[in-house]
Amino acid sequence: MAEVFGRRLSRAVALCLGALFLLAACGGGSNGNTGASSTDVTVWSAWGGAELKAFQDVLAPFHTKTGITVHLTTVRDANQLAINVDAGTSLPDIANGPTVDKVKDWVSKGVMKSVETALGSDFNAYISNTYPALTTPPAGKSDDLYIGIVAGKHYEMMVKTQVKGLFWYNKKVYTGPAPKTFDDLLAINPSQYGAQKLFCAGLESGSASGWPASDQIDNIIMRQNDATFYTNWIEGKVKFTDPQIKLGYQTYLKEVSSANVYGGPNTVLSTNFGKAGDPLFKTPAGCLFLEQATFIPSFFTQDFPALNLKAGTDYDFFAHPSVDSKYDGNVNGFYDNFVMYNDTPAARALMKYMATSDAQQIWANDGGTLAAIKSINYNDPVYKNAASVAASAKNLLVTAGDFMPSDMQAAFWKSLLNVTNNPGSLDSELKRLDQVQAAAYKTS
Repeated sequence: MAEVFGRRLSRAVALCLGALFLLAACGGGSNGNTGASSTDVTVWSAWGGAELKAFQDVLAPFHTKTGITVHLTTVRDANQLAINVDAGTSLPDIANGPTVDKVKDWVSKGVMKSVETALGSDFNAYISNTYPALTTPPAGKSDDLYIGIVAGKHYEMMVKTQVKGLFWYNKKVYTGPAPKTFDDLLAINPSQYGAQKLFCAGLESGSASGWPASDQIDNIIMRQNDATFYTNWIEGKVKFTDPQIKLGYQTYLKEVSSANVYGGPNTVLSTNFGKAGDPLFKTPAGCLFLEQATFIPSFFTQDFPALNLKAGTDYDFFAHPSVDSKYDGNVNGFYDNFVMYNDTPAARALMKYMATSDAQQIWANDGGTLAAIKSINYNDPVYKNAASVAASAKNLLVTAGDFMPSDMQAAFWKSLLNVTNNPGSLDSELKRLDQVQAAAYKTS
């Protein structure tokens, strides 16, 4: 997953990979930038495997057309940019943006060059063509550090996105309409469709166990409250014992209750997130729905090769139903962005190219992601559907746990495991989280 799981990525070592015209710049972190070059540009990304191959496909026409050589390094250590900034050593020309707590500081120091500068006369087209939720702060605000906007200027150029909070189902089993509200969803009788339970879920993910539950509860809380409340919660300004956060936990527990979830809480806790959807395709079906992000179909096809599952024919999803209609514009997602750290002719040329539909269409054709541009065509009907969800978003809100201080994140995920196992522990868990919050945000 190309998520903004920065803290997880930081545990990995830096890798250097090169192919074709992409010259790998291996070393301890600093590539040594190419100066004000018009022929070479250095790029860091966290992508490997299929994602790296897709990026290479995107870059191939750029090299052919411009003659500019891209020196690409896959850097898994999410802290490496910050290490270089703090040390005053050289930075790549282009890389992803920093953690949200560093955005204002790096802008004030001139570390990040604005998208307006990078794109020049193409900037207005970028704003017009890109999903508004990726480029527009909440109403009445000039800052949105989560998407790199400071004082009305943009410092992170969006190139890809994904959507979370989708309810996946086997089209041969569930043949009913998409529920409009969360209450409508809970009212569906799985036995009517020959399934054992309403939901499947799997929260096991090694040392990161609990993050799938974080996705689920975040999708609830952002649909029970406005974007400012949700963001304040991420930033430690709303206590976990706040009635609205407690309501979010109570609503989440309806999804993983013994009455509604396949195998009961013990199965939920012991099942890896990648295997959670397997009961959708068993006979008889173990459940009707699995809540997960746009990446999950790869696990369906991997686990059931003999079924030759096809998107839109054998499986599909519906968007997260409304919880409170006042907040229907809040959508949970993540995104990949580029920041220009060195203002060179070659860097500007690559930024301009990456903002085009020609570049992002190649990404979409390779599969596995949504582009950031609204007008991209998708061969995969699932991604076509996901694009409509992204287009409907007024605010594309990040997953709360991914942006909390590490101690808070760990305690939050653990609390979700604990209340799944024992719903009666909810009040004591929320009080404990308040204590962790008070300490974590002082030191973060």
